Amino acid sequence: MSNTALATTPRSDPTTRYISAWAEKTIEDLKSKNLQFFVLAKERATASIFDSMIKKHKPSLIFFNGHGGPDLVAGHDNEILIKANKNEIVLKGTVTYALSCSSAKVLGPAAVKVGAKAYIGYNEDFIFFISPEKISRPREDKTADIFLTPANHVIVSLAKGHTAGDATNAAHGYFLKSVQRLISSEASEDDREYMRYLIWDMKSLVCYGDNTATVAK
Repeated sequence: MSNTALATTPRSDPTTRYISAWAEKTIEDLKSKNLQFFVLAKERATASIFDSMIKKHKPSLIFFNGHGGPDLVAGHDNEILIKANKNEIVLKGTVTYALSCSSAKVLGPAAVKVGAKAYIGYNEDFIFFISPEKISRPREDKTADIFLTPANHVIVSLAKGHTAGDATNAAHGYFLKSVQRLISSEASEDDREYMRYLIWDMKSLVCYGDNTATVAK
């Protein structure tokens, strides 16, 4: 493994445009001294380019953004990048975080079984909301911020050298902070409805494998 990280940020529909925009902002803000990030953005988030980058750079950290299912994570135009019982071996030796629906349910344990150090992801759907008037400017969307800042804190913690377990717990804490913000603020009744979904996301975020695993420095 090397001091590199590989992220996928497809943008083929509103959901992937949002999570990818926030993922790229997170990576830009990190300015990590420990890791060099390679980002497969938009139509570059394909299986062939992903496989090529894995072989070339041997990243210690992988950050998926995209649609998912219990046994898979997809890239641009829903092209499958990783699927359990097919090619999860490429995650061997990595700490992987997937901001994708339910991929931790089957793919997470399968990846750990073949040698991934840790797999952090969601064992149920990841749910978030947006402000429709911000759809062309997702990074300015304060509604999305409530959900995506906690979700992206996993990658912030990992890049700073924290363990997989600590990164997961820190994100749980950020989800709770979002809930507390809604409780303590003058939020509307509609906004307060977000609290149950934040708790859902928090409970769905899990870490498989070695909780003490860190990425290379």
